Amino acid sequence: MHRRQPTRNRMGWTSNQLNTLSQLFVDACRPGALPVLDLGAAYGVASLAALARGAKVIANDLDAAHLAELGEREGLTLLPGRFPQELDLPANSLSAVHASNVLHFLTGEELTLGAAKIAEWLGPGGRLYVHAGTPYQAPFARFIPEYEKRAAAGELWPGYVPDTRAISSHRKLGQIPRAIHLLDAQVLTRVFLAAGFEIERVWTHRRHDLPKSLHCDGREGVALIAHRS
Repeated sequence: MHRRQPTRNRMGWTSNQLNTLSQLFVDACRPGALPVLDLGAAYGVASLAALARGAKVIANDLDAAHLAELGEREGLTLLPGRFPQELDLPANSLSAVHASNVLHFLTGEELTLGAAKIAEWLGPGGRLYVHAGTPYQAPFARFIPEYEKRAAAGELWPGYVPDTRAISSHRKLGQIPRAIHLLDAQVLTRVFLAAGFEIERVWTHRRHDLPKSLHCDGREGVALIAHRS
C-alpha cells in the first residue's frame, strides 16, 4: 500500500514506494561497481532498494535520526550532513548519485555548488538521477504567472521563493521549509551542463507520490538523468 510520511525535520514528505526516476536509478545499480550516493535519503526507500540490487550505498540525510532507522547493513554507509556544504567525498569515488526531492530546498548558489561537487565525486561516465518539484503544483498555483514572467525574462532562478507564505496559504505549508526553489527543466539543464555533465534525458511528469489535491496540470515534477563526461 502506498503510504506518505512527513519527514522529522519538516523537509516535505517521503514515500514508501519508488517514484519513476528513483526506480530508474535502482535498475541501474549493480554489484561490483563503485558506491552510489543517495542524497536526502530520509528513511531510505531508494537506499534499501539499491542495496537489494547488490550496490554499495552511501545514504545521506540532513537528519541523522532518519538514517538511524536504517541501522547497520552490509554494504551501507550512513553519512548525515547538509548537502552541499557539509559533504565531502573523494574525487571519482562514485558510480551514481540519486537526488530525489532534495534540490528544490537549495538556493541557486547551493545548487551550483552541489552540481560541481557531484561532478567531482562521480567517476568518468558516472550517472546522476535528479527529481524535484516544479511551480506547477496546486498549492503554488497563484505563483505560476510570476514564475513564468521571471522565466521569460531570463532570470537565473525564476522559481526561488524565500517565503512560501507569500505565495500560498495551503494548510500543509508547515511541513516544508519557509524557502523553496521550484525548479524546471531549463534551470536543471543549465546548471548541470555548466558543471560538465552530458544530459541524457529531462522531462516533467505528474507526481503520483503526491495527493490528488496537490495535482495541477501533470507537470508537478521534473526529472533529469545525466552522466559525467
